[in-house]
Formats: sequence, C-alpha cells, structure tokens
Amino acid sequence: MSLQTAPRPHAGAAPLEPGLPGRGRGRLVAAALGLTAALAVGWALAPHLVTVHSPEVALAPDAGLHVEGYGDAGTYALHYRYGERVELTVPLRNASAVPWRVTDVELVEPDYPLLEPVGGPIEPVALTPYGDGEVGLVFEYANCRYYHERANNSFDQVRVSGTVLGRETSVLVDLEVPLVVHSQVILDCPERTLVRGDDVRR
Repeated sequence: MSLQTAPRPHAGAAPLEPGLPGRGRGRLVAAALGLTAALAVGWALAPHLVTVHSPEVALAPDAGLHVEGYGDAGTYALHYRYGERVELTVPLRNASAVPWRVTDVELVEPDYPLLEPVGGPIEPVALTPYGDGEVGLVFEYANCRYYHERANNSFDQVRVSGTVLGRETSVLVDLEVPLVVHSQVILDCPERTLVRGDDVRR
C-alpha cells in the first residue's frame, strides 16, 4: 500500500480520560475519613464544652436586699418569711457554639435548706449557639428549726442540666450575685423548740 492510498485516521471523539489515579482516590478517602473522625470527636466532646455565663438571679423587689461590698459583686440577702414562697428567675446565656436543650436548673443547696424547692422548669429551654433564655424556680421558706441564731445558708451556684447533640450533660455555674439567708433575720419559726442541743435530724 502506498502512502497515497493509506487510510487517514478517523476524526471522531477524543478518548475518555482514565479515572483518577490511585493516589488521588486515596487522598479523597483519607480526607473523608478525617472529616468523619473530626465530627465524631466533636460529637463526643460537645457535652464537655458547653456552659452558660454566670447568671444574675432576678427577684421581686420585696424579696430581700442587695448588700454591696459583701463579696465581689455584693450579695442578695433574702427576707425569710416562714411558709411563704419566693420565685427566682434565672437568665441563661449560652457561652458555647453548640445548641443546648436545658431541661433542669437547680440551686445548689445544703442539706435541710432554708429555701426548699417546690417548682422548677416546666418545659425545656432551647438555647441556640450563644443564645439566651430563662427559667423560673419557686422555693418555700422552711427548715428554720435546724438553724441557731448565728447560722446561715449561702447559695452561690446553680446546676444546669440538659442535652447537647442528643447527649446528656450537667454543669455547675457560679451565680453573678450570691444569695444568702441569715438565721438572725428569722422572726417567726414555729418549728423551733428553743431547747439547746435539740436536733430533730438525729
């Protein structure tokens, strides 16, 4: 066959490019695995990273007196009235970048507290990342029989519980302004026996 009669190459579509080389596919797999691992670690650590800013509890004007100079931010001295109830509004400001579903807020108290809890959050509070909300807590003045005239109850922390990305968590948060109930302001305590050494807890 001469050069003049040799068939010319057919002008058609260019051949398909071969798939990614093995090294490229390996990089994609490694990146996907790394992202999955990072998400898993973030999910596992999220409950340990959330917290809220220190709340300043709000009370009715006649619930007590803010005493400046008694502590860094002062102290709120409650007016103890046996058998009556007092409501505390606790503001919650999410200090983390993950959403938090708050299901319970408790005032950290000693045994036989002068403030006995009788009501807490009814519905969960959904805190968006760096978002805010509030809960109401109701207490009854009680247990005065266990306190002599120089005793007191101090309340400087709340325990905030809930779920983060489906996982349960609970953190202790300092109150911006602590609360205190001084036994010497208790004017009416029908529980007291006035017998020295009398301790009905035994």
